[in-house]
Amino acid sequence: MNFKRILCYIAFVVCSTFLFSDVEIYFAPNGGFAEKNNKRTITMVDGKEVTADLNSALIDMIQRAPKNGQIKIAMYAFSHKETLDALIAAARDRGIKVKLIVDACASWTTEIRDNLKKAIFAEKETAEKEKRSFDFQLKEIFPEVMKQRERTRVLDDGKVIFGTMHEKFGIIYKPGSKLPLHAFCGSANVSWGAGHLFAENRVFFRNEPYIGLQLAEEFSRLWNEYGTETTKNTESERHLPVDSQWSGVQIVSNSKPIDIEHYQRIDDTLTNILRKVSAEGGTIDVAMFSFTHYNLANTLLYLAQRNPKAKVRILLDQTQIESDENHRGVMGQFMENNAFSRKLKNFEIRYKWRSNAFGWDRESKSAMLMHQRNLLLHHKCVVVNGKIMGLGSYNWSESAEVRNFENIMVFDGSIPKAQNVIDRFMAEFNFMWDRVRPKEPGKQKLTNPQVIEGYRGRYLKGRIKKAYSSVICRIIMDKMHKNRNGCDLEKLIAETKMDEEKLLPKLKWLEDVTLIYEVEKDGKKTYHLSD
Repeated sequence: MNFKRILCYIAFVVCSTFLFSDVEIYFAPNGGFAEKNNKRTITMVDGKEVTADLNSALIDMIQRAPKNGQIKIAMYAFSHKETLDALIAAARDRGIKVKLIVDACASWTTEIRDNLKKAIFAEKETAEKEKRSFDFQLKEIFPEVMKQRERTRVLDDGKVIFGTMHEKFGIIYKPGSKLPLHAFCGSANVSWGAGHLFAENRVFFRNEPYIGLQLAEEFSRLWNEYGTETTKNTESERHLPVDSQWSGVQIVSNSKPIDIEHYQRIDDTLTNILRKVSAEGGTIDVAMFSFTHYNLANTLLYLAQRNPKAKVRILLDQTQIESDENHRGVMGQFMENNAFSRKLKNFEIRYKWRSNAFGWDRESKSAMLMHQRNLLLHHKCVVVNGKIMGLGSYNWSESAEVRNFENIMVFDGSIPKAQNVIDRFMAEFNFMWDRVRPKEPGKQKLTNPQVIEGYRGRYLKGRIKKAYSSVICRIIMDKMHKNRNGCDLEKLIAETKMDEEKLLPKLKWLEDVTLIYEVEKDGKKTYHLSD
């Protein structure tokens, strides 16, 4: 048998394995927006039937992990109590060895990590007192490690920005096996918000050892080279380089060194995917939380101009609608302006929107988008021609490329299982894309999701910020956010201590900028948050 035949045989075996495996994508919030996705259910170990969302699917995978096996997870932020309880129970009750590595570079995760460690150490202490085994190993990746690897940036004022371990994946093993049994990977942190508030994804691979091996290679690199011991019983990982080209899904990680100076680049892979757009009616659909990568933005514009029969649709989070102090260098408005100047009729951008995501920031004394109120579009995905998809933890930004540790999964739609995942994602994408905010919302509550064109969103944002410049409007909005079921006029008068004459014009102003809407029933006015 010659070399080419051997390669073909290997490719056939790998792809055949993928055909007989089980791969599924789950979404948030609460199973996703599209009926195709949110009508699914999962029967848990206890027999309870629940909505098939990304957190319930993860808990189910953990609870079904084989006794005395292994679970290894790399997670940017881990704060979901029910999932942590399931992991602790797996180690405590079924003898499963758990290895968890989390990021400690992002300062906002400090409290999350403290709670995580408290729960793990409490169970370890109990196990020691009861003289039973509990093998739960924890490592953290700290800024000093990123500094040593030159994954940093020095700002003009001298401040150093550190990269983060931004990946979100896990692998499960049978007892005694060196081959992974199951795996998961996606955009979502393990948190309540990721499951119930944000637009997220997580892909689950069952009985697919080669995909698991790709993630195992990345896990061993993070664990051995970058992780700092938190628990005292951590063991090193066996590191085996894997050639991803023979897998039904290729996983590209940018912590992987390709020579003495350079790491594997994710943006090169994305550029190759984008260039596969068909000139005759091809499509490029992008859903992205953070987009600041200049070269990828220019590639999209170039391909739209070169292929006028192709269609480019870009769906971005609300934070990307224009640059500000917290979101510098965003590409949304840049691409809009360039598409307009080049007269591209096949290039369109929309933004996920919520008027009530804005609030008053006391520190800066200005109105701004409040992270805790923004129902994030947290996907990081591109689909080309409806047939090839790249998604994972990687935002389209320079930070993601050169400072963070990230990954993307590349799905080839020529394989039916992969096409099923692509189709489910496109159902989510199309549902969001089509939910354009009405130009005149009227006296009704607008539900999540809404999307808006850039010029409309920036105009409305300016009007909302101007309304928040009024002290009285800020007081009203503060009361509105504390009374989510609405406030009647009498209650607002009582709580704001303002008379009706002063209050009504401000309420009208807030209605006009779509922050609230008025309902009148039986001659009684009630005001509600608009969305």
